[in-house]
Amino acid sequence: MRILFVSYNHPGVTPGGAQQVAYELFQASLAKGHDAFLIAALEADQESTYGKPGAPIVPMQGESRQFFYFPQFYNFVHLAVEDWRSIRFFRELVERLNPEVIHFHHYHRIGVESIRAARLAAPNAVICLTLHEMMAICMADGQMVKRPSRDLCTAATPIDCNKCFPDLRPEFVTLRKSRLQAMLAECDHFIFPSEFVAERYVDWGLEAEKCVVIPNGQAHPASTFDRRQHHRLVNRFGFFGQFIDNKGVDVILEAIIILAREKRMPACGVELQINGGNRHYATSAYLEKIENLRAEIARLGVGPIRIEDNGRYAREQIEARMKAVDWVIVPSTWWEVFGLVASEAWMFGRPVIASDIGGLGERVENGVNGFKFPARDAHALADLIARLAGNEADWLRASAGIAPPWTEKQMLDAHVSLWGETLEARKRGMSFDVDLLLKRATAGAAAISGPSVTMK
Repeated sequence: MRILFVSYNHPGVTPGGAQQVAYELFQASLAKGHDAFLIAALEADQESTYGKPGAPIVPMQGESRQFFYFPQFYNFVHLAVEDWRSIRFFRELVERLNPEVIHFHHYHRIGVESIRAARLAAPNAVICLTLHEMMAICMADGQMVKRPSRDLCTAATPIDCNKCFPDLRPEFVTLRKSRLQAMLAECDHFIFPSEFVAERYVDWGLEAEKCVVIPNGQAHPASTFDRRQHHRLVNRFGFFGQFIDNKGVDVILEAIIILAREKRMPACGVELQINGGNRHYATSAYLEKIENLRAEIARLGVGPIRIEDNGRYAREQIEARMKAVDWVIVPSTWWEVFGLVASEAWMFGRPVIASDIGGLGERVENGVNGFKFPARDAHALADLIARLAGNEADWLRASAGIAPPWTEKQMLDAHVSLWGETLEARKRGMSFDVDLLLKRATAGAAAISGPSVTMK
C-alpha cells in the first residue's frame, strides 16, 4: 500500500505526542513493506535551520521519504494557510507521490486547505485525519479551558466562545465552524485515540459514520528491563512529558506543600523526579508559579523529600528514567485526549497516578493499573501520595494489573484494515459497510490486550 503521512512537526525536531504517533506509523509502515512517505509541517522559526530559502517543501536531510513543509502566512484562528504558493507546492508533491492513502495527523500549521489540496491531487485516495486535540472546536489552543479563569469548558457555543474572545462576535464563531466543517468533509475517516475526543467532535458536527476510535500505539523498547523492579520503599514519584501550563507540575508541588503543612509527610519520605521538556512553551506566569512553589517547599523545610529536575529527555532515555521511579504521576489540568505518558509508564510496569479527566480517565482503572484523583485537586493527590508512598502491596497489585499497551505495529494493523476495506469498496463503486469495517479493523489488530477498535 502506498501511504503518505502528513504531520504537524517531527519528533526529531520537536518532541510531541501527535508527531510521535505519525512518525511511528510511518516507520511501522516501512517495516511492514508498505511504500510510505512522511511530510512534516514545521514552525516558521524552524525554517532557517531545517529549510531552504524560497522552498515551501524540502527533503529532510539524508532522507528520500521524509519532507519538511514550511507553509507561509499561517492563520492560527482559521487553521488556514493563506498562501496559494505553499498549497500549490504541497499539492504538486502529493500528485508526484500518488498515494493510495493520505493520513493527516493534525491540521495546525498544515492548514485545512492542505486537506482539500490533497483531495484534488489524489481524488481516489483514502483520506484520513487523526484528531489529537480540539483546535477546530476551541480557539483557546484547543484546550477547552476558559479565559482568563482557566475553568474547564464543556461545550463550545458561539456565546461562550465570545466570552473568551470578546473581540470576535458570535457570528464569527458560527462562520468559522461552517468553514472548517466544509474543509474537513473531504476526509473519508476521522480517527480518534479515545472515545472522549470522538464524542466531542461528533457533538461539534462531524459525521458519526466517518468516526473511528483507534488507540495510539508506541514502539516498545527492546530491553531486558524487569517490570517488577522497584524500590523497597516505593516512594519514588516521577513526572514525564511537556513542562507546560496544562500538564500539572504545579499540582504535584502543591500536594507536597499540603503534606508538609499538615505534617502528613510519609515516614519513608518522598522523592520527586521531574522529567519535562519544551519549557519555552510554558507561560512566564506559570514558570513563576513553579518557582514560588519550590521556594515554599524549601522554606517549609520539609523533612525527607528530594526533588530533582532532570529536564527534557529523548526516547532512548525513557528506560533509565523510568527505572529511577516507582510511580508516574500524570496530573493534567485540561481535557487530556489520550495520554501517551501513561503508555510509556505501563511499558515499564509503572502504575500511573492520573487526573480523572478526558481520555486519560478512560484508560486508568482505579486500583487496577493505577489510581485516579479529580483533576486539579492537590488535596486528593496529597492523600494518594501519603497512601502510596511505602505501600508495596498496592504497588505490586497495580503493577501486575497493567496490560501491555498497543505497539505501533498493532496500531498500524488497525489502520490498514480500515483503509483496505475503504479502497476495496471504492474499487467496487459502492459504499462500505461500517459493521464489516469494524470487524476487519479489530481482526487486523488481533491479539491485542487493551482497548478495542470501535466506530461511532
